Amino acid sequence: MSMVAGAFLAIGQWDFKRLLAYSSISQIGYVVLGIGLGGLIIAKGSNLAWASLAILGGLFHLLNHAVYKSLLFLTSGSVQMATGTRQLKLMGGLAEKMPVTRATCTVASASIAGIPPFSGFWSKLILVVAAVQAGFYWVAAIIVFVSLCTLIMYLKVQRYVFLGDLPESLEATKENRGSMLVAMVFLACLCVLMGLLVILPSLRSHILDPAVKVLTDGVSYSANIIAN
Repeated sequence: MSMVAGAFLAIGQWDFKRLLAYSSISQIGYVVLGIGLGGLIIAKGSNLAWASLAILGGLFHLLNHAVYKSLLFLTSGSVQMATGTRQLKLMGGLAEKMPVTRATCTVASASIAGIPPFSGFWSKLILVVAAVQAGFYWVAAIIVFVSLCTLIMYLKVQRYVFLGDLPESLEATKENRGSMLVAMVFLACLCVLMGLLVILPSLRSHILDPAVKVLTDGVSYSANIIAN
C-alpha cells in the first residue's frame, strides 16, 4: 500500500519537494516489504536463504534511499535557490544553466528508478529474486510495477525542470557553487559506487550481512517462541 499509494501521489505532484516527499513514502515501502517478506518466509518455515536475501534487499534499499534521496533533495534545493520556485510548471530548460545539478539529479533519478548499474537497481533486483524464489510472484510484480511508476515520476522531473524551453524569467539562472555542489557530486558518485556492495563480497560482508544476521536470528527466535 505504501509503495503504490506513494508512487501515485508523487506522479500527480507539481511541487518538486512534495513529489520527493511522496516518493519517499513509496521507497520506504520497499524497505518494509523486504524485511516483512523475510520474516514471513521464516515464520512459514521456508528456506532461510531466501528470507535472508529478502531482508538483505530491504536493508540495502534503506541504505540506497538514504543516499539518492538526500541527493534528490539537494538538487531540488539547488533548483529552488537558483529559480526561486518549486513549481515544475514554472521551470524548464535548466540543463544548460545548471549542468552539474542536472547531471547529479539524473544519476539520483536513475538510481531510485532502478536503472543499472546504479545502486537502486541492485537492491530492487535482490527483492525481486527473493520474492520469486519464495513463490511470492505477485510481490515481485508489484516491485517491478512501482519501479516503472518511479521512472515515470522522475522522467517528469527531467522533462519539466531541465528540458524544454527556458522561460524568460529564468534567463539569469546560474549554477549554485560551494559546499552544495561538492555534496551533490559526492552523493552522485556514491550512487554508482554503492553498487559494489553487491558485487564485492568483502564490502557486503562487513556492512550488510551482520545486520541481516541480527534480524534473521531475531525473527527465527521469535517464531520458535510463538510455536512453543
